[in-house]
Amino acid sequence: MKFKKEGKVLLIIVISAAMAVISMFMTDNSDKLFCSIKRPEPGEESQVKRINVVGEDGESITSVDVEIAPRIMTQDEAAGCFEKAYEEIAGIMCGRNKDLEHVTSNLVLPETAQRGVVSLTWYSGNYELINYNGNVNNIGFSENECQNVELKLIMEYEDYKSEYDFAVTVYAREYSTGDRRKIQAQKDIEAAVSSSRMDENINLPQYIADSKVHYEESEKPVSPLLFVLLGGAAILVVIIADKKKVKDNAIKRKKELLYDYSEVVSKLTLLLGAGMTTRMAWHKIAADYKDNIEHGKAVRRPVYDEICKTDYNIQAGISELKAYEQFGKRCDTREYMKLAALLQTNIRKGTKELRRLLEEETADAFEKRKNMAKIKGEEATTKLLMPMMMMLMIVMAIIMIPAVWSFQI
Repeated sequence: MKFKKEGKVLLIIVISAAMAVISMFMTDNSDKLFCSIKRPEPGEESQVKRINVVGEDGESITSVDVEIAPRIMTQDEAAGCFEKAYEEIAGIMCGRNKDLEHVTSNLVLPETAQRGVVSLTWYSGNYELINYNGNVNNIGFSENECQNVELKLIMEYEDYKSEYDFAVTVYAREYSTGDRRKIQAQKDIEAAVSSSRMDENINLPQYIADSKVHYEESEKPVSPLLFVLLGGAAILVVIIADKKKVKDNAIKRKKELLYDYSEVVSKLTLLLGAGMTTRMAWHKIAADYKDNIEHGKAVRRPVYDEICKTDYNIQAGISELKAYEQFGKRCDTREYMKLAALLQTNIRKGTKELRRLLEEETADAFEKRKNMAKIKGEEATTKLLMPMMMMLMIVMAIIMIPAVWSFQI
């Protein structure tokens, strides 16, 4: 294993050294090469080269970055390039047409030839019939109608220019049987619609291209993509609404817990003052709540549900310390966690000050409950603001509308 590892290290060293030597030789050769520079051929991209200028003593003088443009052709080379470009254009400009003497569809008129070396400019003798892009407008031609058009091509390369003429004969567009029936149907229906302007009903042609037809009124189909988008939007709305509902329920639960805190602490204080132990007082509160729920005397409240759950846990064998700790965590508010801590301290140390501490907590809790009641009243007033504004607008409309009508009279 060690031998394999050493062999790999040795191989890496050998390869690195060989590449370093090759790089040195390449650098040395390149320094001696630059006595002349070869230009790119016509049609190739310009090149940027860095040339190191070295004196006779071998010291570097400077480095120069130069952009080398492609070589410009001579007049004879340009003439030969134009001939090749003409052959290239002649082979593609007909497009789907058989030849220029019988043109029924669009021509292909390129803007460059010979890999972009030669630029091409097209001129048409009738731009309405053939434009500079090669589009042929022969839709209105009758079956045997034709027109002649002269196309002029100007080839340019640097200062060299050459002109060529092409004679084009345009015939009516060739259609398949199905396309002919479509065009004929459109013409016949448009003629029927335009010729019966004074008639109540429009009589559509019963025959199109010697074939009997009937008609169906079609509605614009709805894109399936719309349903996909609507479905995605609906899923998004459901997810957002569900999250908002969970958040609203959590906020509502927390408010109810805080609002009932003073009542729970007051009951515990009263029962402990009557001589009950903490466990008995807790069980009594849970039993009274369950009895009231069964007889319809009370509605479900989150804190009493948690008290009942804690009572069940204690009956199932969980220690009171653990049960009260879980109760505080489930309620997840500072007030109930403090209450759970007081009950746990009472069980651990058997403090006699639990009743006094609960009485102080009851006084603070009732003060907080009064503040919460004030906040609820302010929220109710804010919620009534919008209905009051709507009622004011209705009253103003009842007063203003008859007044405006009376001015018009």
